[in-house]
Amino acid sequence: MPDTLTAPATPSSPAQTLRLAQGIVCGPWALALSYDWARQILDNFELTAIPKSPNWLLGATNVEGNILPVVDLGVYFSPELGATSASQTTQRILVGGMTTDGADDAVAIVFHALPQQLRYSASALDYANSLPAKLREVCDAVAQDASGNNFLEINSERLMAALSDELSQL
Repeated sequence: MPDTLTAPATPSSPAQTLRLAQGIVCGPWALALSYDWARQILDNFELTAIPKSPNWLLGATNVEGNILPVVDLGVYFSPELGATSASQTTQRILVGGMTTDGADDAVAIVFHALPQQLRYSASALDYANSLPAKLREVCDAVAQDASGNNFLEINSERLMAALSDELSQL
């Protein structure tokens, strides 16, 4: 994996360079997840523990009749943080990957603080070598909010593949 991730080539029209994402904070990481993938945010959810699961898999929850895994990306990307209960870190989940066909590839991500709507032009991530390996693998670029705060743009397909791969090894 290279130390520097670069943003995709800039399209010719300025309107094409703008991206829309949901900005959330997971542990120490500010993450940007595309609106195409991030479908909804829930303030209330009931968490059911999953025995013998990794510390970043907090449990499962029912969203519109679909049972979804609840993941703490802060712990997944930075295992040294240790597991914390969802009630201590957040009262919200971001549901991603749900489609009109179902929720086979959906996941719920716990986060704290308020979500932010991000409208941005992606910029190169020039500090990729300082990120944990799992985060570096799924990060495409940097998104910046109106106040100048950086959010790491997450590639949802690679994130889902990484989570699935890790769970398949259990």
